[in-house]
Amino acid sequence: MKKIMMLKIIMFITIIVVVLIALIYVLEKFSAIDFENPFKAKPITIDKTTNMVEEINQLAEFTTATYYQEMILKKVRKGIFFDDELVIIIKGKVRAWVDMSTLTKKDIVIDNDTIKIRLPKVKVLDVITNPSDFETYVESGIWSFDEVTKYKNEAREKLKKNALEDGILELAEKSAFERISSFFQALGFKKIIIE
Repeated sequence: MKKIMMLKIIMFITIIVVVLIALIYVLEKFSAIDFENPFKAKPITIDKTTNMVEEINQLAEFTTATYYQEMILKKVRKGIFFDDELVIIIKGKVRAWVDMSTLTKKDIVIDNDTIKIRLPKVKVLDVITNPSDFETYVESGIWSFDEVTKYKNEAREKLKKNALEDGILELAEKSAFERISSFFQALGFKKIIIE
């Protein structure tokens, strides 16, 4: 009886040891744990498939520069006795961006720790002037809603023109290159080529 009990215990211990060895083998083979040095971080591995393109596409609206300006718009119209005058103060901003959603597999080449990216052209995303960004400073005479709206649209166009003349696209492109380089360096790439 003692022999049978002893055999069962030995068999049970043998099964436990075999299961533990198999478990350690599987964990070492397929796990992020390094059993020689369990506290050592595993190197970052980058999937070279379309997953990279999909991740970048999710950045989509990538604003890289914003231009702020306050300007005065003055309109004068000849009246019967006096000139009609309209002076509006406008505050607004222009945002430039890179549309990352247009990137395709052809735009990204990965070779080991090097990535080459062909970025879309930087362009103006929008001109933002909220209703509270317009302040009527002087208004003499009668100005129709359509006239005032027309002048506000002129101000938006002038704001965009000023931003372009002051180099918002160049600034946005430089910022995009820097931010995208930092992004891919954080992913483990040693050499980043951006066109």
